[in-house]
Amino acid sequence: MAIRTVAELVIGVLYAIGAGHQALFTLRHSQEFYAHMADRAWFRPAEILVEKLLVPNSVAITAVVVAFQAAVAIAILTRGAAVSPALVAGGVFSIIGALTGSPAETVGYGVLAAIHFILASAR
Repeated sequence: MAIRTVAELVIGVLYAIGAGHQALFTLRHSQEFYAHMADRAWFRPAEILVEKLLVPNSVAITAVVVAFQAAVAIAILTRGAAVSPALVAGGVFSIIGALTGSPAETVGYGVLAAIHFILASAR
């Protein structure tokens, strides 16, 4: 199995785990989760966006994130034509995470976004 295929499968599994975690844990404490996200954000416009949009709509936003992560996981793990678009969508999702995270999370999400885009372009 090619390294690229293994990397894609690992990313798919991570999205499946993320969807499960969001559904089982974050959803119950979504307002606190997003309030904490706003506190950690180093990028002031992102902090304001999280406080004004995500915190008050936390349950709905978390449900959308669960659906998104599950769709990306399914698209990647089924190994069909949707793998590349799912990787691009995941890369954009990682960029959003980079903008709304702490400085350390920004670096991690930035690397993850680059991996998504590299894998998508290699298909």
